[in-house]
Amino acid sequence: MTASAQHAKDRYDASGKGVVTFVNTFTVSSDPLDFERVFADISEFMAAQPGFLQFTLSKHVDAARGNEYVNIALWTDVQSWRDAIAAPGFADHAKELRARATNVANLYEPRLEFVKA
Repeated sequence: MTASAQHAKDRYDASGKGVVTFVNTFTVSSDPLDFERVFADISEFMAAQPGFLQFTLSKHVDAARGNEYVNIALWTDVQSWRDAIAAPGFADHAKELRARATNVANLYEPRLEFVKA
């Protein structure tokens, strides 16, 4: 590793931070407003779970790809996220989303971070 790469890693290192990022991309096959309504319902459920910090649901900016969404959610730790998706009621909410969209979901841990002061 070069000295500049090591400096960047030291300056922006976020490993060991604990917070995990859940990224879920959706391709919506139903009315987008209906999808957003159902997503809001499941978001209320998830926000009530221990360890939930925040989420942002974003829609693609290109109108031709207006059925594409991404959800980015932050959790305090992996176990809290796992407990939330195992909680009673989650499966019913997830079923409602799957009826309206296909998705690809992944969980990530921090590696580097920069927050502008």
